[in-house]
Amino acid sequence: MVIIEWLLNGKRSREVVSLREAKRRRLQLEAFGAVIYWSERI
Repeated sequence: MVIIEWLLNGKRSREVVSLREAKRRRLQLEAFGAVIYWSERI
C-alpha cells in the first residue's frame, strides 16, 4: 500500500492506494494539476 498526499486547488488531500495502482493514480492527479508533495510505501 502507498500513501499519496497532494495539493489541488488549495486543498490538501490524502489517499491510500495499492502499490499496483499508485503510479497510475499519481499520473492521474498530476494531469488534473495536483502537486504531489509526499508518497510513502506502507
